[in-house]
Amino acid sequence: MRKRTARELFKCMDDVLSSMEMLVKFKENSYIVSKTDKVCNDNLSVMKEELGKKEDCAALLAEFGESVKEVDVEKVAEISVRIKKIIEKNITYKVVFMPYKASMWDSLESVWMAADKDERCEAIVVPITYYELDSNQNPVKKVNERDEFPEYVPVVNDEEYDLENDRPDIIYIHNPYDDTNLVTRVESRYYSWNLKKYCERLVYIPYYKWIDGVSSTGFKSAMYYADYTVQSSDDAVRRCIEASPEYAKSLGMETVEVWDVMKHKLINLGSPEVDKVVSVSEHAMEMPKKWKGKIRKDKVNVVYNTTIGEIFEARSLEKIRHTLSYFKTNSDKAFVIWRPHPLLKQTLISMIPNLVHEYDEMVNEFMEGKYGVVDDNASMYYSIYWSDMYYGYKTSSMTELYKYTGKVVLNDLPKKIKSETNYDFDSLSNELRKTNSISEEYYSLKEVVDFIADHEDLKKGKAAVIYNSGEIINDYIMKEVSMEARSARE
Repeated sequence: MRKRTARELFKCMDDVLSSMEMLVKFKENSYIVSKTDKVCNDNLSVMKEELGKKEDCAALLAEFGESVKEVDVEKVAEISVRIKKIIEKNITYKVVFMPYKASMWDSLESVWMAADKDERCEAIVVPITYYELDSNQNPVKKVNERDEFPEYVPVVNDEEYDLENDRPDIIYIHNPYDDTNLVTRVESRYYSWNLKKYCERLVYIPYYKWIDGVSSTGFKSAMYYADYTVQSSDDAVRRCIEASPEYAKSLGMETVEVWDVMKHKLINLGSPEVDKVVSVSEHAMEMPKKWKGKIRKDKVNVVYNTTIGEIFEARSLEKIRHTLSYFKTNSDKAFVIWRPHPLLKQTLISMIPNLVHEYDEMVNEFMEGKYGVVDDNASMYYSIYWSDMYYGYKTSSMTELYKYTGKVVLNDLPKKIKSETNYDFDSLSNELRKTNSISEEYYSLKEVVDFIADHEDLKKGKAAVIYNSGEIINDYIMKEVSMEARSARE
């Protein structure tokens, strides 16, 4: 039974009870008697149609009807409570997940898994359509990635899904930009303020892993229009609330008003992406066919993550070119799994067009070599699972996520090209005993690869043990939409 039906039945019982209370007060008034009798009969008809065939309600419903005939107000009230409790236990909540990029599905997946196995939920995944934009922010290509989602995720065509009439109880999104994204943009019907019209709770979960003290608090409109923004740390909640003056300026509102709204919307419930990274296995992450025979155990397999942020900071591709050159020269010891950000090429087209030709040439040259592979899979977890270490910019959520594998993370310095440092074996060894995350400021890529080659045990790592955030998020939001919680508040 959908929640809207339950609400209708609750109203029927409340109307019957109110009518009977009025009847007791005005039982000598024939007009009132006639009106209340009609209200009771009409509402009883609705209740019988919805509940008459349910075994756990049929007997109670008959008793309810008899009590109405006998004008036994106390009995009607008592039976109403019992019927409502049965209804509450049988409500099915419609939960819709609306991702737009398949590569960002990990930000919602463990929540979907929790909802999918929750008997209270009917969970569906509706990948939404978006447009790629040119340098003038004009749409040039219509895209829907529903065919790129994992086979175990049943997806619904958004052109066939009737959102306006289905009116789900909960909608989850990971695209927060609405009409402000300069690289890609979802269709206007999927802007957060439009989605909010058709659901009871709109929940925004960022598609990136927050990095304490590093991640940007920049305003994204869904943070304001969604009912909740799920963050993964107290630092994220605090800093985003403190950024309310910036948000207020973007919205053209008073700071105090936005501050009050944000402190109720922002909640720390963990990260579904961390759920994913600690749960991947060889069975789930079967090696891509193009990689077989190339990734070998006798080499140090390095996932090299190239981010949009580092390109913007450097305004150059020189560091990337130098890094790939290292792997080419040292192919006897190292192998690179190069993963450019999924939107890197489109971002260059839109925002740094003078680098597009150079980037294309570099990619083509790399693909002709035999010292690495380009990871263009929608999921980054193939790279994470099959690599022995990570090399990437510290502000990337992939950098943060890789730490949970226990394998070595080397933080890339975008503007600096460093082949050697004052390398000290003991200092690096001691550093890796304390943490698996080190900086290129102190150790070069060459030195770290050499160290791992001599210490094979570092390739294994040790995954962190965490609570499942997907289950925590699902339980929290379900409590917020449940009839019992609403009744208690009222």
